[in-house]
Order: sequence, then structure tokens, then C-alpha cells
Amino acid sequence: MDILTLAVISIAGFLLGILGAIIGSTLLVLVPLLNFLGLPIHTALGTGKMSVLSRELIPIFEFKKHNLISLKTIMPFTIAGVVFSFLGTNIILSLSEKIVTIIIGLFMVIISFIILLNHDIGLKEGKIKSPGSASAFSLVSGALIGFYQGIFGGGANVFIIFAFVIIFGNTFLKAVANSKIPNLIFTVASLSIFVANGYIKWDFAVPLMIATAIGAYFGAKLAIKKGNKFIRILFVGLVAAMAIKLLFFG
Repeated sequence: MDILTLAVISIAGFLLGILGAIIGSTLLVLVPLLNFLGLPIHTALGTGKMSVLSRELIPIFEFKKHNLISLKTIMPFTIAGVVFSFLGTNIILSLSEKIVTIIIGLFMVIISFIILLNHDIGLKEGKIKSPGSASAFSLVSGALIGFYQGIFGGGANVFIIFAFVIIFGNTFLKAVANSKIPNLIFTVASLSIFVANGYIKWDFAVPLMIATAIGAYFGAKLAIKKGNKFIRILFVGLVAAMAIKLLFFG
């Protein structure tokens, strides 16, 4: 690897680490970048997923210090997601890539409207009306998101955060904190397949993980300092940008 490529990877990893600690979804930028730098698409995806490990792991310690993570809340979601993340990595979807892209883009539009039309959603802690229903929805949403994360993963964190806001009434900050453990475990389950098949470019992955970890540390502190309104603005902005890209630019 030349010095210029190392510099690009390190700067990108740091900046995406900051953003990723708050709202995730860094693979949407990172995979095309790694592909542009010469990595085949499967290797770019596997190498990019390595950075997700440090992107999610470092903020967990910071959020845990502020009592923002609830293991009881996320366990059913995580268990279902792990199983289906593994399956998603091994199964080729019957739908064409174009149809899947349009479906995901439409979901992003729906999520944007739901948040914009409910001014208080994610800003205050909500109550769980039915623990049984919440557990059922947690299992189903965990399975669906885990499956998608296993296939690609780009934007999966958006769905996880949204699920925790809607199902458990989390604030945006708490939903971000609670998203870290399931997304980390989903990624580990998915990565096992990429590692086993040699789809990791380690001389890219190691500096990328280090740079991402440093960025994620500062990103977690920024999220805690700025709070729910700041995260809400970033979240809606990201979702809208993803919807436009998926629906109009493929």
C-alpha cells in the first residue's frame, strides 16, 4: 500500500468513525471507497465490515459509563438478528438488486416522514404499552434487520435505531447506545463468512480499524454532549440522503 492510499483510508476511517459512533451506516460510503481504491467488491465489503467492529466496540464503553445501554431490552432482538445475519450472508436473494434497492429506499422515505410528522418521537422516553408485543416485535425486527445486515449491512444501523425508538420508546441517544451491541454481534456473525473465504484485505483493514476506533471515541462523546435533538437532525438527514441515492441513483 502506498502512503497516499494509507492517508485516504486513515482520514476516511477517522471521519466515518465519528459519524458511525452516532448513527452508523458508514459502509454506504466506505465500501464504494475501498472498491475505488482497487479492492474487489466482496473484499471491499469484508474489509469495510472489519471497521464496523471498532466503530461499535469503542462507543459501547462510553455509553455504558452513562447508563445508556439496557441489555434486557436488546437481548431478544440480538438473538434473532445473529441467526438471520448468518443466514443472510449465505443466502442469495431471489429478488433482483434493483428491486431490493427500491424497497429499502421506500422504507427510508417512510421512516423520514414518521419522524418528521411526530415532533416528540425520540426526544423523550416513551412507555412500552405491552411487554409481550414489544418482545414479539423485537424478535421479528431483529430477524429482518439481522438478515439484511448479513447480506450487505449498509444502512442497517438506521433500521436498528428506528426499531428501538418505535418499539421500546427509546430516545435517540439511548437508541444509538442500545444499537451498538446488536450491530457489533451481527457484524461478527457475518464477518466469519468473509474471513473464512479470504475476503479481508488485512493491510487495509488494520489501519482502517485503528482510525475508525479513534474517530468513534470522539463521536460517542459528541453524541452524549449534543443529545437527542442533534442526533435526530443527523438521523433524518442521513435517512433522506439514503432514500434519494437508492431511489434515484441506484
